[in-house]
Amino acid sequence: MSKPVCLVDPCLRVNPEALSLLRRLSGPLCVVAIFGPKGTGKSFLLDQLAGQEKGFGSAPGIWLQRLPHPTKPNENLLLLDTEGVPEQMEEEEYEFFSRLFCLNVLLCDLFIYNTKGDEDPQKELDKLAYVAELDNKVQVLEDCALENSFPLSAVLPPFVWCLRDVASDTVWEEMLQASNHEIDVLLTSLAEDTPSSCVQKLFPSHKAFCFHSPHLNEIEKEALLDEPHPVFQRQLKVFKSYVLSKTQNRNISGEVLSEKLEQFVEALSRNRPILLDIICGGLQAASASVDYSFYLECENYEEFVETTRELPKEEIPRTSHPSVWEPMVPQNPRTSPTTAQANDMEAPICLIENRPGEKLGVNQEALEILQKIKQPVVVVAIVGLYRTGKSYLMNKLAGKDQGGFSLGATIQANTKGIWMWCRPHPLKPDHTLVLLDTEGLGDVEKSNTENDSWIFALSVLLSSTFVYNSMSTINHYALEQMHYVTELTEHIKMKTPNRNRSKSDDGFPDQFASFFPTFIWVVRDFTLQLALQDGRRIIEDEYLENALERKTDAPEKQDLPKKCLREYFPNRKCFVFDRPASRHDLQFLEHLPESKLSPEFVEQARRFCNYIYENAQAKVIQGGHVVTGSSLGSLAESYTEAIRRGSIPCIENAVLALAQIENSAAVHEAVQRYEAMADLMLMMPTEDVEELLRVHSSCEEEAIQVFMNRSFKDEGQAFQRQLGNQLQSKLKELCRRNEQASSDRCQAVLMELFQDMEGKICDGSYSVRGGYQQFLNDQQNVVENYNMVAEKGLMAAKVLQDFLQAKEMVAQSILQTDQNLTEKQKETEVAKARAEASEREAQLQREMKEKTQRMAQEMERSYEEHERYLMAKMEEDKRNLLAEQERLLNQKLQEQSRLQQEGFHHEYSRLQGEIQNLRSQISQTRQEPTCLIF
Repeated sequence: MSKPVCLVDPCLRVNPEALSLLRRLSGPLCVVAIFGPKGTGKSFLLDQLAGQEKGFGSAPGIWLQRLPHPTKPNENLLLLDTEGVPEQMEEEEYEFFSRLFCLNVLLCDLFIYNTKGDEDPQKELDKLAYVAELDNKVQVLEDCALENSFPLSAVLPPFVWCLRDVASDTVWEEMLQASNHEIDVLLTSLAEDTPSSCVQKLFPSHKAFCFHSPHLNEIEKEALLDEPHPVFQRQLKVFKSYVLSKTQNRNISGEVLSEKLEQFVEALSRNRPILLDIICGGLQAASASVDYSFYLECENYEEFVETTRELPKEEIPRTSHPSVWEPMVPQNPRTSPTTAQANDMEAPICLIENRPGEKLGVNQEALEILQKIKQPVVVVAIVGLYRTGKSYLMNKLAGKDQGGFSLGATIQANTKGIWMWCRPHPLKPDHTLVLLDTEGLGDVEKSNTENDSWIFALSVLLSSTFVYNSMSTINHYALEQMHYVTELTEHIKMKTPNRNRSKSDDGFPDQFASFFPTFIWVVRDFTLQLALQDGRRIIEDEYLENALERKTDAPEKQDLPKKCLREYFPNRKCFVFDRPASRHDLQFLEHLPESKLSPEFVEQARRFCNYIYENAQAKVIQGGHVVTGSSLGSLAESYTEAIRRGSIPCIENAVLALAQIENSAAVHEAVQRYEAMADLMLMMPTEDVEELLRVHSSCEEEAIQVFMNRSFKDEGQAFQRQLGNQLQSKLKELCRRNEQASSDRCQAVLMELFQDMEGKICDGSYSVRGGYQQFLNDQQNVVENYNMVAEKGLMAAKVLQDFLQAKEMVAQSILQTDQNLTEKQKETEVAKARAEASEREAQLQREMKEKTQRMAQEMERSYEEHERYLMAKMEEDKRNLLAEQERLLNQKLQEQSRLQQEGFHHEYSRLQGEIQNLRSQISQTRQEPTCLIF
């Protein structure tokens, strides 16, 4: 957790140190901002959210603190604390706070307005006059209608109103709880143009929370050792849970946030409106954003709107991919692809480097981008001869008509190695589309042509959809160029060689089909009619299958590519494209507007893109495990490193290495989730062990679910056992902390209650006749008052016993000096004290035994919980394996039928053996019981 740092100073300048901190943040950001009058305890409330005693101060400006998000692993929680607004101020001061307010609501994901409680709460909300000025400081433009402002509420965060130090006898908290904390119940009037009505109108969500004073009186403040009052803690827990659940990151990185901040401050300093651009229909996926240099040529916002109104829509200056949150100020032209979110790169970046005279290598910057992508990835790779228009097609998939993958307009190839472009999936919000554009095959100017086969093999290994791009027709020449597919067994192996396995088990063609991606053959500049010799029209898929039809008398050179394509890629698809434009215009293809392109080509490109968006599946590996961006990076590194060592990339080895990485990360992520939930749910000290175990059970269940969602191939459940051991350690740590919190609380209460007796002992008040009985009476009063104090925790009896034992010597001393008692009476009193101590000790032993038994039961429950999740996962894995085996069986049956029709009887018989073997495997999988070794 970092210390707070000034973000915006009193002169409305951005602090370079804070910008540097933001730019170093790698994960997504969730931003919470607080604003309100001076002296309302804003900083204290943020410190409570951050789980710290003292962090934010009362310094002027806006201050920033970063900490890990308590409930969302791999995300950052940013807290923005703004100096308190004074009651009386000059006009310049008012404008300054108005700008701070504007910055807060634009930068954050959740905005908190903090005020003191009042007899009329609406008066407090109506003090927020700045909200009525937002329309003047911020202009939101709709992408498809620049002449109209889009509702400002589309870009503002949820609004939370905190009423502090509310008197305990008010019913506001009950009213808010009954209405799910809706602001409306506290407002008596919603007159037009008041701050209250503006809050209701502008902010998409608005809630209110009441807080009693953290310390109701000085005695409790001292007794609690400066901890907030339990009522305040309960209210804070509800508030904190709501805040953390509402902080949804907008895929804004620290780099992007720092740029936005500078742009917003610049606009406010120049008294210009901040212009935001969003797409038509609301804040959805990104489309196109305004070219800012065009805006700068205009003197003001009105001139900009007037100028753009006069232009046809397609001529309004645009770049290709908008941010839904983009101010109209200049961008840095040197911005790298990594300045945007990892799954929304501004431009492609090289993933696999192929430098002249060197071995293939992985670009570390690209790996860092992939490591940040925790979503499943749909990986589309394209290969083909150089100068066949591969990059143009990939740019269309990226939704970018200009820029993107380099096209080039000469006979020389542009792309070297494999380039990567990560984009948000247009139809699957929880997926990332990863586009891989490869260097052209067969470039005569290459100095290391042997890498062509490795580029082809890597594209197959990394993709879930593999596009082969060729020109003109699928003929003998085109199939000859597919010799790379016949070499795949020389560049890829399924398993590590094993003497105990048969040759067919080590990864031959029948095994590849279950792992290889969907194959799409794209034929460019296609001029033939899609028809057979008899004139019957066919579709593109039939054209491909006819081209792959095998002849028994065909030369092996012609037959082998067909055979390999059919065996390795049973899932096949074909698209044909007309020439996009005239030969003269082709060299300017990247800059041609759609109106200059062939209508047939435009429609074919649209069909191709829609097919990919709708049908291309996420990348999966053996066992049906879905690959994320970080997993894809690990696979790329593993395969490329094998090639660099002179080895053949082994799928089994890469998957096992990935399993080690992912399972270790799954354990770490699960433990983090457990800790975050425990911190949020557990209010220490608990009154008994049952409450703590209930929290542990809920947190453990969530942690196991997190682990199961990410882990795979956990052989022998080694990592799940590791997780179980760590969670048991966390439980013991929680118990220790809970006991310590209870002990500290109880000792503080006893010290406070025993203070008067301590004074009497010191001044000899008990060293008189009858003093012992007075001591016993006072001590009994202390015990009774102690027992009446709430929320002492489960160590209450133990601490009391230890405390009384510590005072036993004092009691005996007073007893012996009491001349009012005979020796016999003194002996009786000593025996009585010992008996009471013995009874208390016996009660403690019973409680300890019950606690030990309960912990043993919890261990058994925990084991059963792990077993239940493991059984469910194993059953799911079994279903996935059966589905994969049955899919492969159907594909082999179809190929067998086709081989019989074509007259390949020898291959038909071979395939019959594979089919029988696969049917046996399916039968064995169905009958095999789910066995646990956990």
